[in-house]
Amino acid sequence: MEKKRRKLSPPLIAALVLCVALLGFSAFQLAGIYMEYKKGTDEYDALREFVKAEVPEVQYEGEEPKPPEEEAEPRVDFAELKALNDEIIGWIEIPDTPISYPIVQGEDDVYYLTHTFNGTENSAGSIFMETLSSPDFSDMHTILYGHNMKNGSMFGTLMEYESPSYLVAHPLIFIDTEEGSHAYKIFSCYRVDAESDSYTIGFKADEMYVNFLKKLKERSAYDTGVEVTMDDEIITLSTCTNTGTNRFLVHAKKAW
Repeated sequence: MEKKRRKLSPPLIAALVLCVALLGFSAFQLAGIYMEYKKGTDEYDALREFVKAEVPEVQYEGEEPKPPEEEAEPRVDFAELKALNDEIIGWIEIPDTPISYPIVQGEDDVYYLTHTFNGTENSAGSIFMETLSSPDFSDMHTILYGHNMKNGSMFGTLMEYESPSYLVAHPLIFIDTEEGSHAYKIFSCYRVDAESDSYTIGFKADEMYVNFLKKLKERSAYDTGVEVTMDDEIITLSTCTNTGTNRFLVHAKKAW
């Protein structure tokens, strides 16, 4: 005897149609996110053609890195980059990591959250300096911002510094400007609220600055073994943690 086929009830049919529609919409959204990420990645990959050389090989005196004995040729073609965006002020690179990007400074701290170096609207944004910081990195404390992108681009790998072994493998941050190449040694890294006083700038080399540096050291997720003094100029790299208002900070002192 032939069995009768069981008919789907209207509510079940509606539920199936809804599920298919949701899956299709999700796939469409994911494709859009992928394409946006790719556009941002492709743009910055192309800009790296203006970096003409590797970061200098670092020699150490004890625990401290020392500058190259001979002044190297400029690594970055800033003239060509300025022709594309005259708000460029430097290039940041952490060797053997994905972090290798131009640094810009805009008229506010909003535009480059959603615009790339070339001015394209994109969620990757740019690596940019705090508007109130001196563009020549001459302040005692300079802040750089970048997104924690899910594909690991921009500052998407910065939180790897929560592991001490990652710091051992990547202890230095290189900043190139038109004046030359500079190295910074990381001395603290941790999570903090976005309203933290770790973002304070405008210091002079005085006791107030010493107390500030002490706070940054004490907040570190672990002891980096790197000391910092009143005479040290520092930079802070800041990125979001995808957990509300928390941020992840990496502080480094200028070695040369």
